[in-house]
Formats: sequence, structure tokens, C-alpha cells
Amino acid sequence: MNKLSRMTRRCAGSAGLLTVAFAIGGCQLLVNPWTDELAGHSDVTTPSVELARAATAEPNAVQRDVELTALPAMDGSVTHGPLYFEDPFEDKGSRDGRFAVTFEDHYAFGYCGGRFLVNSVAFPLSMVVTPPWVVHVSDGKLSRQLVWVNHDATRWPESSTACCPR
Repeated sequence: MNKLSRMTRRCAGSAGLLTVAFAIGGCQLLVNPWTDELAGHSDVTTPSVELARAATAEPNAVQRDVELTALPAMDGSVTHGPLYFEDPFEDKGSRDGRFAVTFEDHYAFGYCGGRFLVNSVAFPLSMVVTPPWVVHVSDGKLSRQLVWVNHDATRWPESSTACCPR
């Protein structure tokens, strides 16, 4: 028996042992995304929750003698720096209101990783096109950009004159 054959058999045996060890010890940690283990169990709790529920302390709510004033947000938009690694799956989602694993999730598994690699390689070019000091704004509504790409973030109109909102 030659040396290469023994080394190959030894590596195959080690790989087989590792596979068996993982199958025995690691499989109970895997989560099935198509089932909900806690569905219908309203008694799921933790010791800290039970301790908090058993507390007999009265809440201490201090009310100052000042008239309450409501201060709503002006438009709900948020300013931030450029999103060099923005992903359309984060903005859109499936929009069907369901919590389920769909084809979109399986497609995004490969697409998002590939997009991240392309964005990493093109990062210097992205910083030239959109410098880090350019302020963007997100308002929660998708805006049509480029050809078919919809994103939430757009350039803040006043970013050429100031660095942040007043």
C-alpha cells in the first residue's frame, strides 16, 4: 500500500467521523423554518418574567404640574450618510403581510451575497460617485431611481449647502 493511499483513507475516515459527530451532536441545534415550535403555547415564560409578575411594588408615576404638549414629527424623514451597501430586499420585502419562507428568501440568499461582493469591489467607485459627506434622507416610501431600482434613501436637497438638518 503506498503512502498516498493510506493518507487518502485516513482523511476519508476522519471526515466520516466528523460527519457522524456533527450528525449526533449538532443536529438538535438546527431550526426548521417551516414550523413554529411555540405556536399555541401561551404559557411560554422565563424565570425573570415570573419574578417581575410576582413583584408587589406600586409603579411610581410622577406627574409634573406643567401642561402636556404634543410634539409630532414634521414629516417622519430621517437623514443619514450614503448607504453604499443598500439592498432592495431590505426595502421591499415580500409585502404580503405573512411570516413565511418563500421563493424570494431562497433567491435573496444567493443574490444578496453576490451583491455584497460586487458592492465591496466597487466601493472606491461608489465613494467617488457619492462622497461620504453627502447627506441622504429616508422617508419610509420607496422612490423610483435609475431604471428599475427602487430605494428609500435619496439625496437630501440641502446637502450641497449644509451638513445636517436644522
